[in-house]
Amino acid sequence: MQRLAVSLALALALSLSNPCSAVELIDLEWLSGHWFSDDKAYEEVWIAPKAGSMSGSFRWVFGNGKQILEYLVIEEKNKQIFLRFKHFEIDYVPWEKEEPNLYKLESSMDRQVTFTRLSENSKVPLKLIYRRDQNHLYFTGVGDAGEDPLELEFVLAQ
Repeated sequence: MQRLAVSLALALALSLSNPCSAVELIDLEWLSGHWFSDDKAYEEVWIAPKAGSMSGSFRWVFGNGKQILEYLVIEEKNKQIFLRFKHFEIDYVPWEKEEPNLYKLESSMDRQVTFTRLSENSKVPLKLIYRRDQNHLYFTGVGDAGEDPLELEFVLAQ
């Protein structure tokens, strides 16, 4: 009986300490918009949540004309939030030949979300962090140990 009480207390404490346990997809609507870097080299577009998902695209055009293209989906499923994405060549051939990169919402608070990688692709960041401050969106891709994070800053298109 004592073991059951301790287990229930621990489960309650964990559910109260999990900042994303009550997060719904509509809570991420602040990501919506067309976001650009100051020099317009990269941009990201997020469409507002509807029917349990929101979709996005990312494009980074380098000086030599090479491009990184991504298609992203954030989905609410079984009261959890997941982010999936794939990279594509300009001719729409995916970099990832198998399943898309899969992340789960780890935390969400005051216009900041952190997603943690569930898929085994170590070529993509371990964590994806989005933070909005007024008309600025900040993205950080945190790699595995020892790697420098990828940090991008966007401005909302007017």
